[in-house]
Amino acid sequence: MSKSFYILLTLVAAAVAVFFLGRWTGMSLGLNSQRVMRTVHEAWCRADDRHALCPEAGLDSLFHQQLREDGLRRLRFRLDTVALAGDSTVVFRSALHYFDDYERELEYRRTFVIPIDSLHGVRAQLLNLRAETVGAQLYYLLGTVVGFLLLAYGIAKQVDTIRRQDKLSQMREDFSYAMVHDMKTPISTILMAARNLRSGRLDAKPERKREHFELLEKEGLHLLDLTNRVLTLSKMEHHQLLLDKDWHPLRPMVDELIQVFEAKAAKPVTFSTDLQAEAVYADMEFLKEALSNLIDNALKYSKDTVEVRIASRQEAGYIRISVRDNGIGIPLSAQRTIFDKFERVLPRDGSQQKVSGFGLGLNYVMNVAREHDGYVSVESVQGRFSEFTISLPESLSSLTPSPSPKERGEGMESE
Repeated sequence: MSKSFYILLTLVAAAVAVFFLGRWTGMSLGLNSQRVMRTVHEAWCRADDRHALCPEAGLDSLFHQQLREDGLRRLRFRLDTVALAGDSTVVFRSALHYFDDYERELEYRRTFVIPIDSLHGVRAQLLNLRAETVGAQLYYLLGTVVGFLLLAYGIAKQVDTIRRQDKLSQMREDFSYAMVHDMKTPISTILMAARNLRSGRLDAKPERKREHFELLEKEGLHLLDLTNRVLTLSKMEHHQLLLDKDWHPLRPMVDELIQVFEAKAAKPVTFSTDLQAEAVYADMEFLKEALSNLIDNALKYSKDTVEVRIASRQEAGYIRISVRDNGIGIPLSAQRTIFDKFERVLPRDGSQQKVSGFGLGLNYVMNVAREHDGYVSVESVQGRFSEFTISLPESLSSLTPSPSPKERGEGMESE
């Protein structure tokens, strides 16, 4: 059976448990209320009997003592004197034969009237009856509610975990398929070139033979790049990557990237630069790869004509390097997840455009920024533009070159 069936079964079982839990709680409160009313009535009757045997004893003290003996220690009351004639609320003990009779009186929080002379009587007015009917079970009720909330939270987390596992499993499956599919072409090309070279047909054609060797090298490097990218991401997530950071000029790296992407772009592309910050403290190899991913995305998720602007500036202790395009933009709902591994934002403009990739590029950019103690941010308007900014810290201490051992006086032998 599918996981959805078990999720539905769990939710139905939880709903049934909540239903019976509510019924049980309601019945418990009802039974406790009946018990308290019966106990109060019996305590007032026994107080009446003891007062009849010993009129000198106070009725209030007798009733209070009887309530404590019966376990109703929270209940508070006062004794009210009433006129026996002309008061329609006066009910005597002899008129109460069944539970419904004295329950009706206790609903008004009063007991039957005990005559003290021919004109007056006294009855107990209960001040906090709910303290015994509900308050006595309040801790159990709160415990039940807390337990139910914990149960609901646990079920919700389990459902969310299952959904995340399903999503991760699907993403891994898509990634494996895409990776194998992308590796299939270079492997096929390498095998074809190797067969042609081994057959000897190209021995008399040195130019064609050189092209085949170049093709072997190119496709081999492509496979190596795919493998290294996955391994690098794994090292970054486990904080095992060692960076070789130093101050590097930005312009040569940006010019090289522009030259590469202008040569391989499949659509008209125009690059512009605004490098106000000329240098950055970073590992140039990983930073170059991160910017390459951003430029590659700008070309992929773009219209027929592409305009890419690469800028840098120094701001608030950071060197900020941004890549802005005039592409299809990113929906606001997807901007929180685009940096997750295997996450991809497919075009929604109805163009049926297929975009290659594994959903690792932006995750790589985010991890590179984090390894440099920086961060990456995105600003995008759907249908207009997207701008990604890598912010790397500018350490003042790194601006000052470290003194040499001779300057520090280390390694010098005393004469």
